[in-house]
Amino acid sequence: MAELDDLLARAGPGPHRGPIRIDGEDVETLVDLPPARGGLLFVGLNPSPVSVTAGHYHEGRLGRTFWRRLMIAGVLPAGTDVGTADDALVAAGHGITDLIKTPTPRDTATDRELTLGVGPLWQKVAIWRPSAVVFIYKRAAEIAAGRPLTEKWGQLPGVALAGRPCFLMPGPYAPVEEVDEGLNLLRNLHRTIQG
Repeated sequence: MAELDDLLARAGPGPHRGPIRIDGEDVETLVDLPPARGGLLFVGLNPSPVSVTAGHYHEGRLGRTFWRRLMIAGVLPAGTDVGTADDALVAAGHGITDLIKTPTPRDTATDRELTLGVGPLWQKVAIWRPSAVVFIYKRAAEIAAGRPLTEKWGQLPGVALAGRPCFLMPGPYAPVEEVDEGLNLLRNLHRTIQG
């Protein structure tokens, strides 16, 4: 029952570090920040050591770009401090997690390691009941979908987790036009769930 209580607990302001047991060892990582029921759930690959040290999600250069994009899309208020943007995300009713919780400096996890995170992610989505799951990186979306995806961004037809539709954000190096179109879709998705 304590595990379920932990999964349902909404986070307060960070830092959001916590230990998990991986291969018999305690590892410091970032804890899940569940969305409010009906919010958006953003899913990355795994935490970076920089983010774990800071106790906040997406503290690296690419991560800070992610937070700025959420501000442009209106998911976060303009001017949100990117160093604590995960706190603002939670305050807005949304959440964030990673496919796996093992911190690494780069995208070094194997497909097999990432695939082991799909079942736990599915369980979290079933319990948290977000309006939609938004993948931050295409690799995470493809692992969760179990197949290559042709979409560069947007809704992923035929992909759902626990009955929730899945979306993909534009890649970190996507052309400006794609980013603008993708963020407009995210803006509309956000407005739709806000009512």
